[in-house]
Amino acid sequence: MFTIKNNGSNSLELHLTPEQITVQKEEIDSIIGYKNTEHHFSEIINQILSTLPQKITPRAGYVIINSIDYPDKKSIRLQDVIFNTEPIVTSQLKNADLMFVFLATIGNKMEKWVEELRSEGELANSYIADLIASAAAEKTADFIHDYITKEMKKNNMGVSNRYSPGYCNWHVSEQHKLFSFFPKNFCGVTLKESALMMPIKSISGIIAAGRKVKWNDYLCDTCKAKNCTYRIKNKQNKNQ
Repeated sequence: MFTIKNNGSNSLELHLTPEQITVQKEEIDSIIGYKNTEHHFSEIINQILSTLPQKITPRAGYVIINSIDYPDKKSIRLQDVIFNTEPIVTSQLKNADLMFVFLATIGNKMEKWVEELRSEGELANSYIADLIASAAAEKTADFIHDYITKEMKKNNMGVSNRYSPGYCNWHVSEQHKLFSFFPKNFCGVTLKESALMMPIKSISGIIAAGRKVKWNDYLCDTCKAKNCTYRIKNKQNKNQ
């Protein structure tokens, strides 16, 4: 089970157990281009996955915003902050009654381990560990997304996809605007001037909720980012 820390009426933080974040070998196989078969990375993947619970401290949370406006097709205003989300993201987050500004992280133990492996010349292990760390961060974001979905269902509201700065032409520098809504050191994550989150294996973004809001497939045919996490997930789903 997870523990809940309330940071006020519109803010919530979840402290998860490592066992609640599970990454399957088949998911990593798919990312590196194998189709659920044994291969020369299989043993490394299995070893790192078995170590994962000792290397992560997953936390996730959100701030609820109910003052929402859409100045034009390229932007969203939350309270007095205007996000230049660009057309794809703006169109997918329209008709919101509530907006969740969220944050998810697995902590910094995994990234320190990745660096240790790299410095020791264990390049294959370092590469696989980094992939698994990224997948675990996505699973943590999935957890808070699912939590929000279940809570909103109680109020007969639908929930959108999640979108983060850096995707679908939404500039990564707007992380600073997102972080302006979080309490200090929220989920143990800080933001550098470059908009890099620390710990690195962290995810932030926006999720819309409302009676007219629904989940849509990510518009991968419109957005041309080749290494997008959601493009990879869509591809994995189609191959299942």
